[in-house]
Amino acid sequence: MSHNALGTLLLAVLTLPAFSAARAYDEETDIRFQNTVYPIEVKLPAAQKAGAVSFETDFSEAPSGDYDTVLVQGLMPDPAVRLDFTPKAAPAACVQTVIHRFPNGRFWAKYRCPAGRQPVRLSVVNLGVNRDATLSIYEAEQLKADAMREEKEVLVSTFVYVPDPSLNVPDSAPFKIIRRAAWKALPPTANYTPHAPFYFTIHHTQAHYPKTMAESIAEMQFIQDFHQNGRGWIDIAYHFLIDPMGNIFEGRPIKALGAHVLSHNTGNVGISIMGNYHPPVHDVFTDATRDSFVAVGRYLKDTYEVGVSSFYAHRDIGNTDCPGDDLYAKKTMLRDLIFTPQPTAPVIPDPSAALTPTQSKSLQQLMQYLSK
Repeated sequence: MSHNALGTLLLAVLTLPAFSAARAYDEETDIRFQNTVYPIEVKLPAAQKAGAVSFETDFSEAPSGDYDTVLVQGLMPDPAVRLDFTPKAAPAACVQTVIHRFPNGRFWAKYRCPAGRQPVRLSVVNLGVNRDATLSIYEAEQLKADAMREEKEVLVSTFVYVPDPSLNVPDSAPFKIIRRAAWKALPPTANYTPHAPFYFTIHHTQAHYPKTMAESIAEMQFIQDFHQNGRGWIDIAYHFLIDPMGNIFEGRPIKALGAHVLSHNTGNVGISIMGNYHPPVHDVFTDATRDSFVAVGRYLKDTYEVGVSSFYAHRDIGNTDCPGDDLYAKKTMLRDLIFTPQPTAPVIPDPSAALTPTQSKSLQQLMQYLSK
């Protein structure tokens, strides 16, 4: 074993049990409404009287810890909608402090709630949609505001931070990558923390399933905005995102610490598949997406000496359903494609390559004769 491989293995052994202190989204914060599953689909009839409650959940299960913030995201085709979160026994309802709605309807909203562990009820109010519409709520979470930021020391500078280009995947990588500039990524809000990759994790975005490049770019921009301004992270959480057409988008630089698994980020490269692969949703994991994921996985294996035991699904190392039952069922297949040596086609020698000019001419005459 080489010194580099031995060092990587030792780093994995020493680091994996404890992992990093950097935090990320984890489904233990999901608001779990009784008799309701995500995504929550709410019909909004245009004929309904403005101000009518179109949908209301039962009260949620009691959260495992205190919270003072509700964060929700989904798809809102018509902006004439209001979402209310009402704690069961608190003196006041949660107050919406910010909502971002993109032109394609993707939205996220944040609410300030009375601190505590009260279950909440979600109500959807139709404010007078212009046409029949369906509101989709992909997830809603109960969080502590002071615990939402990335838990890491941020280097303070009076200069605009320009990331070191050496943190990025090089142009020589054996797959096409859509760079941050191409999808119009915003800069990070603080300095990246460098890390050395030695394992990787597959996720799904559990959200919109784009059908065109334009939709994928819009989804990238939404996810970054949601992560930076909704969750308070310095940048989009993942290092790579792959859409159904197989396009590979550059998220955080590969050598920058991510924020995609709670307390398991140092050395961990996050690869997220756009769409939802968990019942009741069954988005299609396309061959193009599979091939792109395998290409990235092989690159990590070959470049950073990542071993077969260092490929995880999010649920393997976090309290979550991610990357969904459907995608998790494909993990063994993906692992084999990445780590099992692929057979190469046999090389068939050209019989005419070693012939003398006279022999070659005779062979041509024979072939012409036989073809008659």
